[in-house]
Amino acid sequence: MKKMLTIATVLLAFSAVFSQETPEKPTKVLSVGPSVGFGHTGIRNTDGTDLFKPSWSAGLIINYSTSEHVGFAADVLYSIEGALVENNDGEEIDLTLQYVRVPFKFAYFFGTFEDNLRPKVTVGPSLGFLIDAESDHETDGTSDVQALYEPFDLGVNVSVGFNLKLAKTIWLNTDFNYYTGLLEVSPNQHNSNFGLKVGLAFGL
Repeated sequence: MKKMLTIATVLLAFSAVFSQETPEKPTKVLSVGPSVGFGHTGIRNTDGTDLFKPSWSAGLIINYSTSEHVGFAADVLYSIEGALVENNDGEEIDLTLQYVRVPFKFAYFFGTFEDNLRPKVTVGPSLGFLIDAESDHETDGTSDVQALYEPFDLGVNVSVGFNLKLAKTIWLNTDFNYYTGLLEVSPNQHNSNFGLKVGLAFGL
């Protein structure tokens, strides 16, 4: 009887130590929520001088992770892109491209499940579906130029950022993004943009 009690005591002790050292996995592996972004957008290889053109996006973020360090994410965004260029005559041409953009991201998280602040890096492809294109010229005015641009865009998106726990199943997602287009949106021209994106993710 003494031996059995001793063995039971040892097993309970090991169990207690193991439960303290092993981080508990989160019960919510899927999270969704709203997202907004702001930054600078441009097009590579334009004729003229590139100027600052604000870009913004809004939509839905989806995160999935069962691992402490690895996760996957996807966004569905309405995205304002394009370029602001000063041509050789000193006139500004404001090109606005409107996309439904769908980035897919592989994410690596630093830290542990218990941390309230989780730095991260992400990388992955980004798909863009053109829904409108408009050019505003100082001399010629505004015109619809959608027929001059490719209806589909594909590129690579990389980001660094962090997730901040606001409540048990609510996270503030913050990402500093850089996107570079791989496909031409018009002859020898590619989309390029960078900026800050912030979202709230709610565990399901």
